[in-house]
Amino acid sequence: MIQRLLSRVLSTPDSPTADLYFNNACGDFFDIGGGAGVTRLAPTVFASAGACLVMRHAMRAKRLPGGRRLIYFIDDAVEQGVSDASLPFIYRQKLRLVERAAARRIGRRAAVAVVGSAELARRQTGRIETHLIHPYWSEPIAGLEHFGPLPGGAGWVDIAYLGSIVHRADLAFLWPVIGEVLAAHPRVRFHLAERHRLPTALNRHPRVVRIPGLGWGAYRAGLAGRRFHLALYPLLDTEFNRGRSLNKLIEHGVVGAAALYSRSWSEAWRAGEGGAGLCLRNRRADWRAAIEHLLERPEAMRDLAAGAGALARTLNRAEPQRRLWAELMGVQEHVAA
Repeated sequence: MIQRLLSRVLSTPDSPTADLYFNNACGDFFDIGGGAGVTRLAPTVFASAGACLVMRHAMRAKRLPGGRRLIYFIDDAVEQGVSDASLPFIYRQKLRLVERAAARRIGRRAAVAVVGSAELARRQTGRIETHLIHPYWSEPIAGLEHFGPLPGGAGWVDIAYLGSIVHRADLAFLWPVIGEVLAAHPRVRFHLAERHRLPTALNRHPRVVRIPGLGWGAYRAGLAGRRFHLALYPLLDTEFNRGRSLNKLIEHGVVGAAALYSRSWSEAWRAGEGGAGLCLRNRRADWRAAIEHLLERPEAMRDLAAGAGALARTLNRAEPQRRLWAELMGVQEHVAA
């Protein structure tokens, strides 16, 4: 009972996983009448007449319906995350008490597994029927109007970090670089989510801008319409991070940004090969040099942003999700081709 109460506290009433991997693409499945559609039993639990889909966990569902094919979706390397000291303590407890518990209780009974990254699919190979899907944002991919006439504009240059506080350690090694860039470039502003803690040297800095929103839904609403010139996505080279999805490749397209990625990330190659970003070693000197290079050559930054938008449009497709969920949940005959 105590563990269940703690688990419920650690779960949230909205879910980025459910939005990015089901709701955004398949929202109309809820409107199919006559018992032929999908019913939402909890933020991360969905049921059709013949199947039950659990995304990460089922903490806010009263019960799972019996007599239906059980489908389990996961988009993080949960087992590796539980012991990853680079992750915040509270998040590791969430992984342990909520997601790992669900994987052992629900995932092992599932008839089908669906995963959110190629690395997770590789680790799953051979256990049960497994499918890979990518996230889908219903927000449009941005144009490049915010870059304005180049070069030599007099406006702000907006750099963003769009990782959540789960990425605290990933961001930490870049704080000195961000401070140096802000000091050297008075036209640069740095944006990040509201819940991040700043180092003392940057606390209350006039050009550090918070993206409002304490939960996923509020953050997503706060991100709407924002445009950035450059986005940073450093990732420590850990087993947990190697399993991350390509979500940021799409999110950076939504905000119109060129991007810098850690080349150890298993999905970074997509940006590097597609002219959609620069892939860097996790060395401060490399990240500082890359940022300076783009600040000095705004046309190169705009070209990278154009490549990022093109890649995001290629990746951000609702149809693969719709086809897979319709097939697995038995609603395909009711979904328009």
